[in-house]
Formats: sequence, structure tokens, C-alpha cells
Amino acid sequence: MAGKYYGWGGPPRPPHRYPPGPPGSGLPPPMYGIMYPVHPAYFYPPPPYPPPPGEVQVVDEPEEVEPELPGETVELPYSTYRWVPACLSQRSIPPGALMVGVDADGEEIYAGRAHHEGDILPAKVIPSKNACYIAFNGEEILKDQFEVLVPAMFSWQFATGGAVPPGAVEAGVTADGEKLYFGRVNHDGCTTPGKIHPSHETCYYPFDGEEKNSPEYEVLVLL
Repeated sequence: MAGKYYGWGGPPRPPHRYPPGPPGSGLPPPMYGIMYPVHPAYFYPPPPYPPPPGEVQVVDEPEEVEPELPGETVELPYSTYRWVPACLSQRSIPPGALMVGVDADGEEIYAGRAHHEGDILPAKVIPSKNACYIAFNGEEILKDQFEVLVPAMFSWQFATGGAVPPGAVEAGVTADGEKLYFGRVNHDGCTTPGKIHPSHETCYYPFDGEEKNSPEYEVLVLL
């Protein structure tokens, strides 16, 4: 594949602004990561304490988790993220959703995904406008049923030509089984998310009523 990716992307991580962990957790505010409105331990419980001396703890080997709608938690050796079902008609956006861009009027855009004609497609979710859009067949399409990404720790890496780096977030799949990845591009002063389609060597994104595309983009990568 002709495309490339180029190391870690995005600005330096901001200082944390978390409140303390939930009562009884014994967890201080985390030092890095996404700006959650509440401490991540409310969603991801702390690791189990080690067994007392003399006891043997048996741990089963983890099995590979294959993402499957609706909703699932994907667990990797050191990180966890979840796709959480949401619905515009109920105005339900889960706490801790990952912000991935800013619209032309400054409104925040969050990472989502949705079903459409047999595909599962990356989407942009704009809570303030009660909107979720996908890019498909030359159009920007509004979806009511979708899922929102609630992350562990992510970074953005620059890439081109349909290439994605190791750890890229698999946000969807086409009807014929090709994996799609979550990307974002800069367009007319906006940072807007879209779908990286490797075989098309580009990143498609919904914008102003149309499906746009760019051979240069950033890839969402799980650390």
C-alpha cells in the first residue's frame, strides 16, 4: 500500500481536570488521557488486589474479542474502550464520550458509528445539534440509531493513502468484510471525523450535505 503514517500526532496532552475517583476506590485523579466529566473508574473498575500470601490465583488466558454491534467492550493488554449504544430521539450521549473534532460554528464533535445498508460506518456525533452523520455514496446522511466511543487512552497519527498504523481503531466494516478505521481531516477551518477506507486509499467524511474525501488524514490510535 502506497500510504504512510508518521508517528504520534496531535498536540501535547493537557493536564488532567478530573475529580477524584469514586468513593472507596482509593484512586487519585489520573495523570493523562481524555477529559472525562467524571473519573474513568466509574466506568472501568480498578485492578483486583493481589491474592493473600499462600493462595494461588488462577487466571484464564484472555480470548480475542471480536467487536459486534450493538455495543461491546474491547479489551487489549493495557487499554480498554467501549462502543456505547445511543439514540438522537432520546438525546442520550454517554458520559466520557471521545471528542474528535470541532464543527464550523465551534460545536464539539464526538466519535460514533452506525449501521447503513449492511455496513457499519464511522460517524460524527454533534450532541448540541442532536445530530449523527455518516458519509455514504456521495452523501452526508443523518442517523438516529448509533453508538458512541468511550475511550481509554488514544492518540492521533498522521497517515496517507489508506494506510493506518498499528493500534488503529477499527470503527466499522463494509458489507463485503473490509475493515474501516476512524480518521479525521481539516476542512475549511474545521476538524471533522470520517472513515478511512484502505482499499480506496482515502478518508471519506460527511460535510455540508456531501461526502468529501482526502488522501491525507489523521488516524485514531489506541495506545
